[in-house]
Amino acid sequence: MHELLIQIIFYVFAAIAVGAAFMVIIQDNPVRSVLFLVVTFFASAVLWILAQAEFLALILVLVYVGAVMTLFLFVVMMLNIDVEIIKSHYKRYLPFGLILVALLTGLLMVSIPAGTFKANVETKNNEMMSSQLLNTDQNNPEVQPLSNTEALGMVLYTDYLLAFEIAAVLLLIAIISAITLAHRGPRKSKRQDVKQQILTRRNERVELISMKAEK
Repeated sequence: MHELLIQIIFYVFAAIAVGAAFMVIIQDNPVRSVLFLVVTFFASAVLWILAQAEFLALILVLVYVGAVMTLFLFVVMMLNIDVEIIKSHYKRYLPFGLILVALLTGLLMVSIPAGTFKANVETKNNEMMSSQLLNTDQNNPEVQPLSNTEALGMVLYTDYLLAFEIAAVLLLIAIISAITLAHRGPRKSKRQDVKQQILTRRNERVELISMKAEK
């Protein structure tokens, strides 16, 4: 019963992910495309959880859905997009897109090893977990096996610490550069200059202007 429930959840959310991804590329409204992409990410997160990769599922929801897709949604809503031009481009490049999808599908089918879909993933995971438990019990009975999040953190902050820090610095430089390029000074706005007011002399505070009397 448990295996049947897992299979039902997998096929349901896999169908949702594929359907939402298909709706992303056929929608005329870009805002709807972004919303369907959010649904795709949620369904993919459920599939990650079924594959016992909770950390990747949480990162997918928190980072992509919570930050990146929100940013995309605001950018798309702020842009003035002509829907008619999008429809014409969609019809124009549809054959090229179908050919590209066929090539990518063929490349994936060639790159996947033979017999991958015949193997039982859950059985493999159980065998790996049991082997890890046996190894830890033989070495040190008191040591608990690491979860996938802890193992990923250990690898990320030990073997790939330099690459992780370089990526963080590059992202920080990109953020500062984007803010610097997008920043613009005030235009056509009246602002108070406190320094100029303090340095003003007494004879400059009032200015007498002679004007002709109106008749």
